[in-house]
Amino acid sequence: MTHIYAFRDTNGQWHGDPDATPVTPADKPSRGWLTYQPVPGTPEADSPFAGQTLAVLYGVTHLEPGPVIYQLDNGGQFQATLYVHALLATPVGAAVIPSQCHGPTPTPSMENSLTQNNRLYALTVTSDASGHLTTEITVTNNHGEIQGELRGTLNFTDLQPLARLLHATAPNAGPPASSHDKTWSLADSNRLASRYRVERDFGTLAKEFNCRRNDIYRHLLELELITDPAQRRPGQSARPKPAAAPSPILQQRRLQYSNSHARWTEQEEVRLARHCADGAPVAQLSQEFGRSELAIESRLLKIGAHGPAADQARLNVL
Repeated sequence: MTHIYAFRDTNGQWHGDPDATPVTPADKPSRGWLTYQPVPGTPEADSPFAGQTLAVLYGVTHLEPGPVIYQLDNGGQFQATLYVHALLATPVGAAVIPSQCHGPTPTPSMENSLTQNNRLYALTVTSDASGHLTTEITVTNNHGEIQGELRGTLNFTDLQPLARLLHATAPNAGPPASSHDKTWSLADSNRLASRYRVERDFGTLAKEFNCRRNDIYRHLLELELITDPAQRRPGQSARPKPAAAPSPILQQRRLQYSNSHARWTEQEEVRLARHCADGAPVAQLSQEFGRSELAIESRLLKIGAHGPAADQARLNVL
């Protein structure tokens, strides 16, 4: 069945499971728009996404479906996954259930933004263990509507040449800057630190200090006012967040399935595969592992288990 499994809000932030693997790996996710307008007076009306027009991803996945069908702006109707529904329906300040996708969530190594001509330009750079940077640029208007986006993967050493290329391509970019590095006086350093607190556009600062954008960037690194993405360990967060308490939705589900949306351990997966090979049916596995039958079937497919329960799970996704 086709589900809405991820959405992007008007700030350009993705929620849900945007990296979910489709049932058929060759399939590409479908995209659409959803204007989220919950009924006034209901708890959903206090959702942080109420009134927003969200970009959504939908397709056939192994994720657990939720109880609600949403109608996209183009007329299509799709059931959201349980996680997406919980995100949309949870009021501001309440905890939500965790994602069903596994593995560490990348932590942004660099985030920056600037506003010009009534548009917000936001840059997010995320590093992985191999040193590659996933770079995403979004452009939104003053109504929060996304006007453009650019996303790709590159090496840290590519950032400076790419910035120079974009600058040279822009109209009225001005003559090329000198190839010599700027020498910073103590007064200039103090003034840059003060200006950077209110002005984050490297181009504007470069004009004020009569130097290159890269000179601004490198000196801000020296002043420790920004962080070098190459120096931050993958997954490192400046402020570790405390673990959120289970949401009311998750608490209610765990009355029926004690391990609902808990991460699978390697030992559990080995035990699940062994019991499946021994001929245990899905209902028995659901009771033993404290998870819904759909979650059991999804995990059987993910680990490539063999047995009657796994065979039935493969038939159910056809």
